[in-house]
Amino acid sequence: MAGVAPTMGRRRLGGVLKALRLSAGLSNEQARQRADLSTAKLSRLESGHNVVLLKDIRALLDAYNADKGTREKVLKLAQLAEQHGWWEEFDDVLPADFDLYLSVEEAAASLLVFETSIMHGLLQTEDYARAWIRAEDPGTPNAELERLVGLRMARRQALARDEEPITLWAVLDEAVIRRRVGGSEVMREQLEHLLSLSERPNVTIQVLPFGVGAHVAASGSFTVVEFAEPTDPEIGYVDCAAGNVYPEKPWQVRRMKTHFHHLTSAALEPTKSLSFIRKAHKELT
Repeated sequence: MAGVAPTMGRRRLGGVLKALRLSAGLSNEQARQRADLSTAKLSRLESGHNVVLLKDIRALLDAYNADKGTREKVLKLAQLAEQHGWWEEFDDVLPADFDLYLSVEEAAASLLVFETSIMHGLLQTEDYARAWIRAEDPGTPNAELERLVGLRMARRQALARDEEPITLWAVLDEAVIRRRVGGSEVMREQLEHLLSLSERPNVTIQVLPFGVGAHVAASGSFTVVEFAEPTDPEIGYVDCAAGNVYPEKPWQVRRMKTHFHHLTSAALEPTKSLSFIRKAHKELT
């Protein structure tokens, strides 16, 4: 993405600003004239692509004749929008544009995930993550590799945080369970970790066995991100070789959710999925 990355905080603020403008019955041109902002800046603020300056937000609130309660709420959102995320500690190794996804994941209430070949990042053990990262780029220096593993382990805290842990519903293709990433011992530990996580009330695991054959998502992995705030529309996420893609149009997200629910129907139900994982664990030698 060009320009400033639309972190979740900026994206949320932008949605509220746009809603206020529409509620005030103002066009982009009318709003930007009243607030003495450029057309480009107003557009970037509403899309989350602009650094947030409080003077600009106050000018927009004046333009929209916002009441005291609304002003306080929006100004608080504006301050939160520019707070640093925990992932900035890993700026030296953070993949391009992945800070956007991490800010989205951090703010999410729930994730609907389908994985075709790799254990989802929130479910990985340290050794599994290390083996996969090394396989993806064998030339990665050891120090950088360990920083990337640290990033992935820090990311897992979203499932275990004390307040409002993220809810994860993951459908894993059988290949994710069968592929011996890092060898039998690493994979045995990974499957044990998966079984342990499945005991948490906020984690649901289903396995899509090879026997299902062709299915609606044969084209690849995807994630649907859901939020608690009704003003935050659901979005999709697809990680591919060409870069990260974020389908946001309502029809795109509906299609992804429909595919996900087809997958949950085709996959083994959760209890049988855990039995499948236990069996795979026993077969590791």
